[in-house]
Order: sequence, then structure tokens, then C-alpha cells
Amino acid sequence: ADGYEMFNQGNLEKAYPLFKEAQTTFSSALNFYRRFASSESHVNPDEIHELTVSVCLSIAHEQFFDLKTADEWLNRADEELKNLPDGERKTDLTHSIATARDVSRLCQTFNDGNYEQAMKDLLETEKKALPTDQDFFIFEIRFLIACGKALGEPAILNQARELLFFATTDAGIDNEKTRSLWVTLTN
Repeated sequence: ADGYEMFNQGNLEKAYPLFKEAQTTFSSALNFYRRFASSESHVNPDEIHELTVSVCLSIAHEQFFDLKTADEWLNRADEELKNLPDGERKTDLTHSIATARDVSRLCQTFNDGNYEQAMKDLLETEKKALPTDQDFFIFEIRFLIACGKALGEPAILNQARELLFFATTDAGIDNEKTRSLWVTLTN
């Protein structure tokens, strides 16, 4: 419960150790008890591992928004992913982690000052990202703004503006990040 609370408050780095701690609360006896108790109020180990992967990815995307790499959190996500059974959710998370690794490399390329290569790599990453990956979409806008400003290219900034307009109107993504992107774009 504390992990959920920290996650919902945006304290992702505080939520992570709480989810890790929750993983240690499972035993065969406790699982047996929980199976016969009200299952709606208990989670299973797979759900905790899935949540932990999601927290790691969320922390990584917070760092990406600041154009920082996040290899440490992606490595943690990979470790947790190993504990999930095969299935659709594991496949989706595997894809999300792979996209996040590409994004981390994009941040490194950008921070190295190789902006033109970063733009080329962004196109490749965009082709591989899931169409439903909202975190990548928001990052892409952030990255276009950063590269457009670094290269002094109004066309890139205009593309970012169009994507941001689409995100906030048609896609209905109105949150702290999109509001921050409008400020970043206009400053």
C-alpha cells in the first residue's frame, strides 16, 4: 500500500524499494492463505514484479524527460522482468524496456553534442516503438524541442509544436509534462 501511495504521489524512487520489499512477503504458506482469502485485496508475486518493472520504467522516463540516461533503472527493470511468466504483458514490457534502452542511447548521443545523429537515431527508435507507447511519444516531443533548439532548426521546432498540439488536443494528454513542454517550446 505504501508503494502505491508513493507511486501515485510521484515519488517513484521512494516507491521502488517498497515494491522490492513487498516481493519478500510471499511464501507458499502465505500464497495458500491468500488464495482462500479475499483475492481482491491481495496481489500475487507476478503483479508485484510487473509493478516493479513499471516503476523502474517510470523512473527512467522521468530521467529521459531531463535528457539524462537511465541505464541503472533499465537494468533493474530487466532483472524484475526475468521473474514474470511468459505472456502478453511480459512481451509488452520487454518491448517497452527495449525502446527505453534506445531512448537512453538517444540521450547519450544528445549529451555528446551529436545532434544530427541523435535526430537520425530518433527516427529509427520511432519505427520500433509501440504505437501505444505514450511515454515514448512525450519523450519524442521533448527530444525534438531539444534538438531543434540545439541545431537552431525552426522546422524541427515546428514539428514538435504540431506533435504537442496533437498530443494535448486530439490525444487528450494534458498533464504536467505536456504543460512543461509548452513552456520549454516557447522559451
